[in-house]
Amino acid sequence: MLIPCIAEISLYLMLGILMFVAAVMLFMRFVRKKPESSHEGHQVETLLRYMPEGYIGLDGQGIIQEVNDAYLAMTGYKRSELLGKNLDLFLNGNRTEALFSQLKAIELQKSVMLETEHRTKDGTFLSLEASVIALGSENPAFMCFYRNISKRKNVELSLKHSADLLRYVIEHTKSSVAIHDAGLRYLYVSQKYLDEYGLQDAASIIGRHHYEVLPGLPQKWRDVHQRALAGEVVSADDDPYVREDGRVEYTRWECRPWYTEEGEIGGIVVYTEMITKQKQIEHELREAKKYLEALLTHANTPIVVWDPNMTITLANQAFASLFEQNISDVVGRKLTDYADYISESQRKDLFKQLQEHLSFSAAELAMETHNGNTRTFIWNTSPIYIPDTGALMAIIAQGQDITERKAIEMENAEQLDQLKRWYAVMTNREDRIMELKREVNTLLKCDGKPIRYAAVEDASDA
Repeated sequence: MLIPCIAEISLYLMLGILMFVAAVMLFMRFVRKKPESSHEGHQVETLLRYMPEGYIGLDGQGIIQEVNDAYLAMTGYKRSELLGKNLDLFLNGNRTEALFSQLKAIELQKSVMLETEHRTKDGTFLSLEASVIALGSENPAFMCFYRNISKRKNVELSLKHSADLLRYVIEHTKSSVAIHDAGLRYLYVSQKYLDEYGLQDAASIIGRHHYEVLPGLPQKWRDVHQRALAGEVVSADDDPYVREDGRVEYTRWECRPWYTEEGEIGGIVVYTEMITKQKQIEHELREAKKYLEALLTHANTPIVVWDPNMTITLANQAFASLFEQNISDVVGRKLTDYADYISESQRKDLFKQLQEHLSFSAAELAMETHNGNTRTFIWNTSPIYIPDTGALMAIIAQGQDITERKAIEMENAEQLDQLKRWYAVMTNREDRIMELKREVNTLLKCDGKPIRYAAVEDASDA
């Protein structure tokens, strides 16, 4: 790496010497009263023509008087197309001031280094680094030496684009990211980082020290930063962070070093994710799960849950007791293992409905228990879907023992049937008595005697 640097320095030193010699010789050419010899003029022209850098000689008005082969090769022009033309015609129109004003300023400074763009023969613009030397005072002239820096400008543009792209990606990432240099000054920061720490904008903190922006950082964070600057990657998945107002936030973070092209540590990158809300949701879910499990476990009615493969994933003791088992004996078994406890006719209809509709409502099933007794249950089932995908997650079923109610209903039905029979017998008996009384009245009428049962006659007339 040292040899190229020495070679580059030597090249610039040689060019500087050539420029100095050329400047001196041209200066002598402009200021001497006697015309120079043809030999001296030829030396100057030869020196300038074969210089590796482009050269243009201008008068005080910016008119091109001389141009060398190197400049013609860079721009594609012929010498005849440039001589006598104003250099202003070949400059980028986006310049902030006119060429004449620039030459006046150079005349005062005697020499300047600047970057410019010249229009080439094909209409494109070439990035150049220019060394301009003013010669003379009464009738000044200008020596302009040009070096093609297009590759360097392209590299700079590429690096700038990469830096802008990196800044854009970091600013708009959904994560909280901050990049610091070795002095812990902010280089890049994401909008998420600004939002989570209540900071105004990136411009207000870029370049400032991390501890100046967040003075309340605890010592443990400062220790983490030093460990990362020493080359260590430090992280935590569930770290409490106490804010100045006493609120406790929970973070998931990682702090790691980043390296320069030379392999040295250039600073640190801090990835932070605020998980306080997630922690709260997890706590609420755990509490809700405990509540539901307690509710399910201690419920008097049998409850069972199975997955799409018909494997029982959850059950309470009321369900397990139907088969004289514990919960641990039930969970993990197939729902079909308990199908034999249902009559064959009901079993077929039940599983067919489950396959087609994944649920049934108010299904009355007579189930044979472990001791041989038959108990009647009303079962209701419902599918449970995954909210994000809509896929089937499980099916839950709850039963209600209606054995006693069924017995009462049967007893009431029998009593009702008995009452109906008695009612029918009594109704028939009353009708027969009425009919006999009418017959007595008829016989009395035939004998010319008064009737005995007037009420029967009145009912008949009605």
